[in-house]
Amino acid sequence: MLDIFGITGAQFQTFFLIFVRVSAMLFFFPIFSAPQIPVQVRFGLGALLSFLLLHTVPTLAPFTSLLGLVIAILAQIALGAIVGYIASLVFAGIQFAGELIDLEIGYAIANVISPTTQQQVTIIGEFELALATLVFLATNSQLLLIAGIAGSFNLVPLPYIHMDPSLAGNVVGILASSFDIVFKIAAPAAIALFITNIALALMARVAPQMNVFVVGFPIQVTVGLITLAASLPLLATVGPQLFDQLSRQMDTVMRSLR
Repeated sequence: MLDIFGITGAQFQTFFLIFVRVSAMLFFFPIFSAPQIPVQVRFGLGALLSFLLLHTVPTLAPFTSLLGLVIAILAQIALGAIVGYIASLVFAGIQFAGELIDLEIGYAIANVISPTTQQQVTIIGEFELALATLVFLATNSQLLLIAGIAGSFNLVPLPYIHMDPSLAGNVVGILASSFDIVFKIAAPAAIALFITNIALALMARVAPQMNVFVVGFPIQVTVGLITLAASLPLLATVGPQLFDQLSRQMDTVMRSLR
């Protein structure tokens, strides 16, 4: 087979499969999948990482049929989608925790359009997501994702993947841990607001002539914002632990696809 820019046809096929897997992961990974990052930049970063990884991944034998190549490409896309979805669960859990706080305070009434997702989001939910993104970048956790991309070729060699029966159990376990993230972040404000609502209910029983809805809303907002401000350092403490746990979860899922 003729050389293409100094690399053989087998090396080009290997490079192409590496590029497909890396690009699929970048399109689903947190931060890298943000709409603010142009598609050209993601493809360019994927091509650069693929070129760097080409000499660390064993060269595959040339495919004897087009069907085999198509199946290999679909396998890389599936792996990237699965691992990228797992990685995005941490940020989804943090945003959902903020939405729960919004619901308790009453801010859920005022939805805004997120410039990131172009969808309606709640105020504190978007604030928590932005803060988590800053913590993620400040702790250089994006390097863990890039290291996970490189390590995926050792855990799941090219060209195919295998859906192990343990994959479903691992994904369910990771989903459960994402709900644990929600409770850790939302618990302080949610508990404080729950106690506030009970106190307002008792006040309504003691003084029926008092308009609880008029009095209660500013009280809920004040208690919620004070508790939220007091619990913000919690995200800075829990965040690095969550991002470190994320790398282990990606490792577990990729072992299930080996």
